[in-house]
Amino acid sequence: MTAVRPLPRPTTSPSIDAPRRSRLAPVFSRQLRFLSPRGPGSAKSASALLLATTFSLVAIGLIMVLSASSFALAAQGQSPYGTFLRQGLWCALGLIALLVFARIPLRLYRRLSRVALLGSFALAVLVFTPLGVEVNGNRNWIAIGSMTIQPSEFLKFSLILWGAGVLTDRVNLQRNPRHGVVPVLLASGIALCLVLAGRDLGTALILAPVVGGLFFFTGARLRSLMLGAGVVLFAVIIAVLSSPNRLKRILVWLDPSGAGAAEGLGYQGTHAVYALAGGGVFGVGLGQSRQKVHWIPEAHNDFIFAVLGEELGLAGAALVLILFATLAVAIVRIARLADNPYAICLCGSALVWVLGQAVVNIAVVTGLIPVVGIPLPFISYGGSSIIALLALVGVLLSCLRTAGTTRDAVGSG
Repeated sequence: MTAVRPLPRPTTSPSIDAPRRSRLAPVFSRQLRFLSPRGPGSAKSASALLLATTFSLVAIGLIMVLSASSFALAAQGQSPYGTFLRQGLWCALGLIALLVFARIPLRLYRRLSRVALLGSFALAVLVFTPLGVEVNGNRNWIAIGSMTIQPSEFLKFSLILWGAGVLTDRVNLQRNPRHGVVPVLLASGIALCLVLAGRDLGTALILAPVVGGLFFFTGARLRSLMLGAGVVLFAVIIAVLSSPNRLKRILVWLDPSGAGAAEGLGYQGTHAVYALAGGGVFGVGLGQSRQKVHWIPEAHNDFIFAVLGEELGLAGAALVLILFATLAVAIVRIARLADNPYAICLCGSALVWVLGQAVVNIAVVTGLIPVVGIPLPFISYGGSSIIALLALVGVLLSCLRTAGTTRDAVGSG
């Protein structure tokens, strides 16, 4: 019986119809691996993504603060670099805070969060003492010599640290869920009352979603969250109706073409839109903004995005939006890598804080919502804001240190 020889395999020759591997495929595959929340070196890449995005936003902020403030300072006979140098000092202090907070373990955050919260409450109360300073109708600052501090920024930071620990404390929640919910609601209510007492509705509009994020990322029911949102909305309506200035701002926003709107309370918003429209696709050039010259008051603060849009155009504004979106991706990756209830709650609340504040600020500048005093995170001028935000980035880096560890390593959460 003769053995049957196997047929030789047909040699494959390149064919015109055969699918070709794109030269860009390796590039895209590397990017997808970089965005993957798991895999070897993922914690290192997540921290690199977070730091690269944060430092990019801070660098853009320093450049725009210099551009937006230099002309006004020079016109007043002062050094055009004064505001820029102060912001640079705040960024340096914030970098130190980032490095320190990144080295602190989460277990220590849980222990010290109550002290931090009480300290921030004490600072918030000092606003109503002779140390308090009123700016544009808002009493939300403390003056210590030549330095001013905005306690509400540190209040948000400490409330996140403490509230996340209370709501993820398994021992108390197993005894009675109200042992965690009631204290957080009480502390949040006190914080909101202190902020609203200083007539700072903008900060209250950010603080309320941050508190909602604490409950959402600890598994609160949708019905409870909707009820809380309704209470906050009712409080905002009361705050608006009780202030003729706020009511007029909303009326001007509803009818921007009304007589005198561009010269009255709609002045900033109208010229911010002019600035964005005049920037075109690639802008008029860095330092060449026209609207910042006597048209947009405090252009280096809440309306710095308008100056950025005019000088860098749609391309520069889109770059800032992409950086904030990338920052959100980095925070989500850190939360998934940490895999701990306390770390997840911290990351989720931080995401609500940073992204929510950025969305509100950009919506105000583009005229989508009425004008409220909200700085653009990492970019607007402000020492308290940049220090608190960079310290928050340090906390997020600390959350990465829990990746692959047991839950007992960060406390009872």
